[in-house]
Amino acid sequence: MRPAPLLLLATLLAGCGPTSTYRPQVDLTGVDQARYEIDLYDCKKVAERDRYGPVAAGAILGAGLGGVIGTVAYGSGIGLATSQGAISGTVAGAAYGVSQVQGPVDEKAFVDQCLRNNGYKVGG
Repeated sequence: MRPAPLLLLATLLAGCGPTSTYRPQVDLTGVDQARYEIDLYDCKKVAERDRYGPVAAGAILGAGLGGVIGTVAYGSGIGLATSQGAISGTVAGAAYGVSQVQGPVDEKAFVDQCLRNNGYKVGG
């Protein structure tokens, strides 16, 4: 399997993740608005990464390992074996990634705490 289609598939799947519209109540008195927006964006991205990261990593690693195993295990019909190995590896890797997620990430609480860690006064 060529790397370009895998890269395209990974990019498309990354774009399918929901984007958050959550905006916490923050006291912005004396705060640089542009800096706050950057910090809010960063906190949301970390929460998103923690939610989807293990699944994506498992799928990508599984595809690579499955392709290699398929190629080594089945000498004849190498293209088909590689493809089948990559597909089954993707499914297995994604399933493993799902099993590694510790539970649903409470995005609001995570973002609130992240902003507090950056020195903002987050209201309830």
